[in-house]
Amino acid sequence: METFLPRLAVYPADLQRITGQSERTCQRLLNKIRDVFGLDKHQHVTVYQASDYLGIPVAEISHFMRRS
Repeated sequence: METFLPRLAVYPADLQRITGQSERTCQRLLNKIRDVFGLDKHQHVTVYQASDYLGIPVAEISHFMRRS
């Protein structure tokens, strides 16, 4: 079964819906994910990287992402 991804990049608002944490905490979480995967500040964190870091399946993350 194929998972529909509205987009590949993950934003703090997406992580807020998933974790229930504040926007600033989710910004820090994105920075931690960037550090783990060796990304620069200007590079986006993908759904796959967030899934790997958080231990949550891609299908579950895509469910929480806004469809716009």
